[in-house]
Amino acid sequence: MATTALSTLPEEMEVEVLLRLPVKSILRFSTVCRRWAALRSSEEFCAARTKLAEWKTTEPAAQLLFLPMPARWDAPRTTEVRSGDGRALLTLDGVPGHHAVMATAPCHGLTLLHDQGSGRCHVFNAATRAATMLPTPCTLYGPSSAGLGFDARTKEHKVVRLFFSGERTKCEVHTLGRGPDSRWRPPISCADTDGVVVPSTLAGAALFATILDHGLSPIFADGFLHWLVDPNFDYPTHLLLDPNFDYPTASASSSTAAVLSFSLAEETFSSRVRSPPFDMKWEVPGAHLAELDGRLCIVRDLRRGSSGSLEIWSYDAAADGGDDNWTLEHHIDLAHHAGRHLLTEPKYVRVVGASVGKKVIFVATSKRNVVAYDPMSETLETIFQLGGGTNHGEEETRRSLRRFSLFKERLTLLH
Repeated sequence: MATTALSTLPEEMEVEVLLRLPVKSILRFSTVCRRWAALRSSEEFCAARTKLAEWKTTEPAAQLLFLPMPARWDAPRTTEVRSGDGRALLTLDGVPGHHAVMATAPCHGLTLLHDQGSGRCHVFNAATRAATMLPTPCTLYGPSSAGLGFDARTKEHKVVRLFFSGERTKCEVHTLGRGPDSRWRPPISCADTDGVVVPSTLAGAALFATILDHGLSPIFADGFLHWLVDPNFDYPTHLLLDPNFDYPTASASSSTAAVLSFSLAEETFSSRVRSPPFDMKWEVPGAHLAELDGRLCIVRDLRRGSSGSLEIWSYDAAADGGDDNWTLEHHIDLAHHAGRHLLTEPKYVRVVGASVGKKVIFVATSKRNVVAYDPMSETLETIFQLGGGTNHGEEETRRSLRRFSLFKERLTLLH
């Protein structure tokens, strides 16, 4: 290696300098020599870089990820991941583009891509462009929902998959970094129950969430993966899967939402999160969960009501209980807003995240675009438009919400 000012420093100082570089610069420097490449790929360096980033007062800016629309339904079984500026980052095999569901928020720099039809999963780091395909699930085909979370106790990432098998809703877990022999397994809390851990009172509702809730991924916050479900929607599984089943009008009546939560440490389901302090109609467009600044949020869609608005409520897990757990953080009044058409015309919308400090909130819409909302100036602006593909009606319109995500650059390793 040619002598540089950096290479003449003592090794300890050299490492300290590299730790303080932006992720993009670290990746470039790792191509200079084998020693720096080995350093960048070491657990110790990545852990030190993560710890240093947590102490910084400023975080890297959130960046947009998207999945391009396949030109045809019979397109090859691959999915491309691109950055908001159009750069191709990754091509993942084995997941048809039309069936791919991308988690809206990364977990410590890692993003989950899930094929709801087959259950296959990929985990990737958009910053380093590293990716891994998880082993084939135990139950390969059928409706499923998957989420990626972090077990703070063991310092491991885990993928949790909720799926339908026979007449029951089941769960399986895959722990990243356990080597080539690692497999999907039942949660540790139910090794003797064949993966059946969903509370019986919410089993039908949980299945409802996986099949009917626009195929959205669960949200990871406070050490739990969270699904939004309707506790009153508890019908026999064979009816839920029957395409001719006429859902009772109760699905459009007012009821209190429930949040089904899965602990990454204990690997158990619970109704840990208190219901929000309002009733809502379980009809399109309804409500959905989001994660903003590390907090669990529920987005209440009132665009079709008299108020013509979106509400974002955040959950404080440390609060004593009652209504104090939920706080109305944002009320986006669209009734008299100059740019209201950006959010009122699409049939479906989904909050995918926010910039640091929630200075800008990003909303994906079924118009295949992303709208930025500035809470300070109360302005709306289209920042991205997804092109390509062919409109395939209602289902394709809903699928477009699953094609957007945010990420922040981190060096988290994949094994």
